Amino acid sequence: MANSKARSKQRPASAQGARPAAGTASARSARTVAAVSATPTRSKATRPAPRAAAAEPVEDVPVQQPPRPSEQPLWLQVTSLVLAVIGLAISAYETYAHFNGNHLAGCPTGRGTFNCAAVITSSQSMVFGVIPVAILGLAFYVVAVPLFSPWGWRLERRAVHQLRLASAIAGMGFVMYLIYAELQIGSICEYCTGVHIVTFLLFCITVFSAAIWGLGGGREASGRR
Repeated sequence: MANSKARSKQRPASAQGARPAAGTASARSARTVAAVSATPTRSKATRPAPRAAAAEPVEDVPVQQPPRPSEQPLWLQVTSLVLAVIGLAISAYETYAHFNGNHLAGCPTGRGTFNCAAVITSSQSMVFGVIPVAILGLAFYVVAVPLFSPWGWRLERRAVHQLRLASAIAGMGFVMYLIYAELQIGSICEYCTGVHIVTFLLFCITVFSAAIWGLGGGREASGRR
């Protein structure tokens, strides 16, 4: 009986000693779970976004200008030829009337503002008292017709284009002298005025052409550019 009581007393002690051990283990497992849950978990590794390709440097492409015309347009060539032929015809008629003493058709006679006979027979109608003005006008337009023709415009010789410009300037200067002479005479010749207008238009065309296309030949000038 004594032995059985001793055993019964020992069991509670062992049971009591086992309970703290079990409590300790459960406490440790709870701490471990808490620590694991507190530890931040790494998310899935994400691939870095691909870098944008560097933009290729844009080369400065020169802007192409519209091609410059290599020669005068056909309308300018034809217009200048027609004007030169008109000037030649008027000058030839005035020269004929000067040497034959004929009355110019359509010109009024007698005193008045318009009097071709007074102009072409005056002292101012003779250059240096020797050369008739009509002769100089005729010589000018004899040279001007080939120079202002399409064939003359298309020549590649620079000297031809320089001669055209020089003749137009000289002709315009002579026109200014003739206008001054008419003011001194006190009369106006319709035919002379017609020649003055034609010469002025040819002068404008020549200067315009020289400013736009230069004084070189068409292909020659385009080759230098």
